[in-house]
Amino acid sequence: MTSLFPHTPYAEDQPLAHQILYLHVVRAGAMAGSFIPLITAPTSLLVSRYRHNTPFTTSTLLPRLLAHSARGLVLGTVFGFVSVWGRMRGREEIEWKDRAWRLLENKGELRTDWWTVGGAATGAVAGVLALRRGRIPVELTASTGMLGSAGVGMNAGVGYMFWSYANGRVPA
Repeated sequence: MTSLFPHTPYAEDQPLAHQILYLHVVRAGAMAGSFIPLITAPTSLLVSRYRHNTPFTTSTLLPRLLAHSARGLVLGTVFGFVSVWGRMRGREEIEWKDRAWRLLENKGELRTDWWTVGGAATGAVAGVLALRRGRIPVELTASTGMLGSAGVGMNAGVGYMFWSYANGRVPA
């Protein structure tokens, strides 16, 4: 959503540099944190299958995937905040402005922002609807189900990144 911020012709005139950089890195951290569970949830279910003879079905995978995704989304968001704070601590204002300006210049990043936010919103709405209709098992709380669904939906941004790199559509 960084494309909603004003973008000046020169980096030294860039307003709201701190907010732009924090928003971008927090979004990227949340996206990465919600992508990792696409690997960890099925893997943990396979381990559970061999140790405790748990069946590997959609009804056992979905709650685990949503719970892992909800945790990954929260941890990725926290990681994003800490990363910006640690990396930019003690930096000059012009460095903040330059990084934010370069971020706004990168059209691929701006498109990834939109795909990620759109996917998260779609996932959250789908999660709420599935919870209300009883499609998501009751052992998940409503907040975990909605947050996990938003995290799974955020992977639309990851999918867009893979697609754009595979098709050579990586703008500078």
